[in-house]
Amino acid sequence: MIKVTVPATSANLGIGYDTLGMAVSLYAHFTFDHADALAITGCPEEFQNEDNMVYQAFVQALDAWGLEPFPISIHIETDIPVARGLGSSSTCVVAGIMGAAALARRTVTRDELVALAAQMEGHPDNVAPALLGAAVCSFTPTGELPRCLRYEVSDRLRFVTIIPPYEVHTSEARKVVPQEVPLSTTVWQMGRIAGLTRGLETGNTDLIAAANDDRLQEPYRRALIPDYEAIRATCLEGGAKTLWISGSGSTLMAVTDDTIVAKFLQVRLREQFPDCETHILTCDNAGAQIEYL
Repeated sequence: MIKVTVPATSANLGIGYDTLGMAVSLYAHFTFDHADALAITGCPEEFQNEDNMVYQAFVQALDAWGLEPFPISIHIETDIPVARGLGSSSTCVVAGIMGAAALARRTVTRDELVALAAQMEGHPDNVAPALLGAAVCSFTPTGELPRCLRYEVSDRLRFVTIIPPYEVHTSEARKVVPQEVPLSTTVWQMGRIAGLTRGLETGNTDLIAAANDDRLQEPYRRALIPDYEAIRATCLEGGAKTLWISGSGSTLMAVTDDTIVAKFLQVRLREQFPDCETHILTCDNAGAQIEYL
């Protein structure tokens, strides 16, 4: 029996549309074992079958390695909400691949895991930080495997995470983003990606705030989150330096380097937005972990 623990992820980090992602200290746990027949527990009954995303990733990984699937049991325990912009689907893909490798007694590197997971997900911006930990900038050269640049995030930073009680589907969020932008917008984004990653590494919240001024996707996706403006105002008035949409939303993530500010802000958010779930998170610099039980 093996247990795979995978961190939640925040993609885009405001300025890094489809390129940046960061692992955070909210986790999903998956237990795998050999069995006489497929058995999946810990998730809604409608997902306790062969269509389960974890099992699908398990089967696809075995197929990629030229192996036949075999019956297993999977138990899922997760604190990561579904379809809220925190990489819940990526945790399932990552866990399924790692579970397949472990039960098939196959040794794989993290780079191989990222490549396979990115192929299944269609892009590496969530799966890469889920596997590697920290903040990751990913790109895929034509005809090659994904390249992932990993940035250790300062342990001084606190990410106040606000999760509204409604979903924003990625497919809908992508529809509102323009497919063509002026050259000036492209130039605007490029320098700020470098500024944001350096700010995360050094814990410089002033630099993070200055860099986090996106013109590609957040101006259009805000309208999909009814509470966006009110939550943003509360966070900035409450001492946060900046705020971004996590993934395609609906989760919002505010940044501070002061634990006391983070705690006071969490209290204020819970009072003003009682239907929202809030967490004070740090960056997970370790990435997905596996242990034998």
